Amino acid sequence: MRAIKAYSKSSSFVVSFVFTALMMLGVGFNMYTLNVANDELLIRESQAAIQADIGGFRSLYNTAGRTAVVSALKERVNSRTNDFLYYLKSADDTFIGGNLSIWPAQNYELVKNGVIEIQYTPPNANNDSPPKTQSAIAMVVEFDNKDTLLVARSVQDIEFAVALAQTSSWVMIVILCTVAAISLAVAYYVVSRINKISETADDIIRTGDLSDRLHVDSSWDDLSKLTLVLNELLDKIEHSVLAIRSVSDNIAHDLRTPLTRLKSHIEVISDEREKAELISECDNLMGIFNSLLRISDIENSAKKAGFQAVQVRDVVDDAVDLYSALFENKDISFTYKADNIDVFSADKDLLFQAFANVLDNAIKFTPNGGKIAIALKYEAPFAIFSVDDTGVGVSNESIQSLTRRFYREDKSRSTVGNGLGLALVSAIVSLHGGKVWFEPSRIQTNTSKGLRCAFSLQID
Repeated sequence: MRAIKAYSKSSSFVVSFVFTALMMLGVGFNMYTLNVANDELLIRESQAAIQADIGGFRSLYNTAGRTAVVSALKERVNSRTNDFLYYLKSADDTFIGGNLSIWPAQNYELVKNGVIEIQYTPPNANNDSPPKTQSAIAMVVEFDNKDTLLVARSVQDIEFAVALAQTSSWVMIVILCTVAAISLAVAYYVVSRINKISETADDIIRTGDLSDRLHVDSSWDDLSKLTLVLNELLDKIEHSVLAIRSVSDNIAHDLRTPLTRLKSHIEVISDEREKAELISECDNLMGIFNSLLRISDIENSAKKAGFQAVQVRDVVDDAVDLYSALFENKDISFTYKADNIDVFSADKDLLFQAFANVLDNAIKFTPNGGKIAIALKYEAPFAIFSVDDTGVGVSNESIQSLTRRFYREDKSRSTVGNGLGLALVSAIVSLHGGKVWFEPSRIQTNTSKGLRCAFSLQID
């Protein structure tokens, strides 16, 4: 049985999915940043700043003339916060003012809409050998007296900022995608490990094989540490169960011999009535010890050696035929429906014992004139055998204890039995890969609740 049948129902997967969704939003934001933070956007921003600067100089030139413009240029050049470049020349190409030493002449490239890209030597590059050139975008305005002003702005810092933003965005995208993949991988690992633990535990419960252990393939994670602790717990449980079984088996073995001798001595008693009663009690005790030993033998899987191809319907037919006389003796009306089921590997004698015990219980606790419904159905991959009766029923508190050894409800202690019949059925069914369960009878009556006893056998 898988603990988590769908990864979408796992809390680990849900958390990792939420983290992944948030990270994908971060990736989307970074992709948007990559798309927006490009050269064209920043050039447009610089172009707007240059146009605003040119507009200011044009207004100043029209109102105060060349002298005012030259004075304003000096203030701008001497300002430490100003990152603009200027070159003012007259109509005859004479330098008038600014912080550019050379007019770019043909050393420029048209960008768009009157914006040009120029190469210039920074004013503080005199100590460089050879001097380093940088790029700038510029616009040119011609005043009314043919004076020409070139206003430029360096794109070195802009290009660096764009490159840094793009690099940071790509790094963040890679990191977010990696974290998202790791998150999903961890969720898959956790769910897979939990399912493995659950499947192994289910096998142990279903087969009763306490020698099986949970698989440990690492020791670094918490689930592996939990698996080791569970294996230690299984060790202690196995040792305890084996010790209990050993005690009960030894008692059964040790007492069977003196009981046999006691029975031999009783058989020489002259009083036939007393002898019959004593022999009956001895047979009852011998039956208890034989049942205990048989249950122990089945639970230790020793009976698998007797497995062969079996048609389960034939075995049920034999059991129903055997008990048909008892149905008539108690005037119990019964129905029997059976599906045709494929042959499968099983122990025929043990199956017959299981069917017989369930039928015997139903007859025992159903009053005269009652009803019993017997059914054998195929529900892949199991064959389901069920018996519904109109007997005294079982309380909800006791229904989970019916397969315990020697368990008998208080109201049934006056009936013949030793409380081992259903325990034997449970052991046989577990050996054949199935399970036993009980529920209220499906036969509706006004006088009794009845009980439904059912068990499955793994066919496929």
